[in-house]
Amino acid sequence: MASSPRPSKVPLLASLVVIVLLAGSFAYVYENSNSTIAGKDSSITSLNGQVSSYATVVSSLDANITHQINAENAALARLAAANATISSKTATIESLSSEVGSYSRQVNLEVEQTLENSEMLTLPYNSTTTIAHFTASSGGYIQVSGTSNTFIAIGVCYGVTSLSDCEKSTSYFLIVFGYGGGTFNVPLMPGPVWMFASNKDAGTATLTIVLWT
Repeated sequence: MASSPRPSKVPLLASLVVIVLLAGSFAYVYENSNSTIAGKDSSITSLNGQVSSYATVVSSLDANITHQINAENAALARLAAANATISSKTATIESLSSEVGSYSRQVNLEVEQTLENSEMLTLPYNSTTTIAHFTASSGGYIQVSGTSNTFIAIGVCYGVTSLSDCEKSTSYFLIVFGYGGGTFNVPLMPGPVWMFASNKDAGTATLTIVLWT
């Protein structure tokens, strides 16, 4: 009896080799894919960090812009209030200027008399010294100017004819001339007028007194 030929092992070995090669290829592809995915995950994590950082910056910028807008609105409100005040003051000044112009046209004062013209007064220690006395025929004002090397007060009394009456009078106008001096305008009323200088320390004063009526 003839024996049947034994099957060849070559196809089986070839199949095994193919399987091994395919498994290796799959493993290589799998490892490469995992490496690629890990790289992508790292990139995504980094991008997420950058996005979070940018979001913080944007939030800070929004806060700064809001603060600047609020500050600008507050400044505009203050400017509007200031403009309104200026407009009101301007209207008041214009009204007062108009009144002053009207009064100037009605009064039209002129120099009537110069009582003192750079006259020097010697002022003893703790004294009251008469400067001038006269009778005014009409109202107006008295302009007192000059200098002093001591502190003095200049008084103008109305309706009196002596220094003692002036010192007791309740109808008077007082100028605090002080050290150095200056220019002062005092009301002038019709009738007797008495002017004096009062001081504590001794000194001198050089005065010019002009009546405007």
